[in-house]
Amino acid sequence: MHISPSILSSEFSCGRLHAMTLDADSTIWNFRSWGRPFRLTSPSLDCSSPETTPVQIECGWAFSTALTRSGDVYAWWPFGGTFEDRYQEAMVELDKDGSTKAIVPDNETVIPCHTWEINKDPVKLPILPDLPDLPATGLSEEERRKETKLIKIAALDNCLVGLTNKGHVLKIDGLTDEDSIQIWRYVSGAWMVLYSFLNRHMQLPNYSEIDKVKEHSAFRTITGDDGQERPPQVETSPDTMLITHVRYIARTSSGFRV
Repeated sequence: MHISPSILSSEFSCGRLHAMTLDADSTIWNFRSWGRPFRLTSPSLDCSSPETTPVQIECGWAFSTALTRSGDVYAWWPFGGTFEDRYQEAMVELDKDGSTKAIVPDNETVIPCHTWEINKDPVKLPILPDLPDLPATGLSEEERRKETKLIKIAALDNCLVGLTNKGHVLKIDGLTDEDSIQIWRYVSGAWMVLYSFLNRHMQLPNYSEIDKVKEHSAFRTITGDDGQERPPQVETSPDTMLITHVRYIARTSSGFRV
């Protein structure tokens, strides 16, 4: 399948059995099969305002999400509920027309592509909770006075990690379906809980509050098992710190960039 670079932006995300891309017009394309990508159309994502204009898309293990310019997040489940029903109904209709099937002709390397659309409203995730002021982020007073909103998201297995414009990291669980959604929880002020492939709990210390970072052994004189003091590995601890990116890695972990 060939898609013109002039149509697509750099936003592309993959889940377990599905993928999404965001084109230059902020239209969301869903892929459950390469030959029949479909547009998700809804008043919630019609690009008529910052609240309805997608700027980032993320596939979880079996769900999809979109972050809008205003910081709202919408979710939908391509393999569940009425979404699955509508998809299967559309496949039955498309199968009646042989020209819509992704059959590659002999000596060709391009998969024929038939596009269609699903008109369905995604689920809007809960608003952010009250969040603490993070000192020593390096943000200007003007930036600190702005409304706190999500600017990045990263999807995992049945949960989503979010990053605000002021460096807060939050996590929302229960994205197995629209009836199980929980609330956003601020995790960078305590412990970020991640899960290994064996479902054992792994804990990632707080990386967004500068006082916590300075407590790391790399910045302190420590006493070894032999009773000898060892100088800090880094002579000068940071005075400011701001998380700028969160990113999905493999199935069940998340990475941070500062």
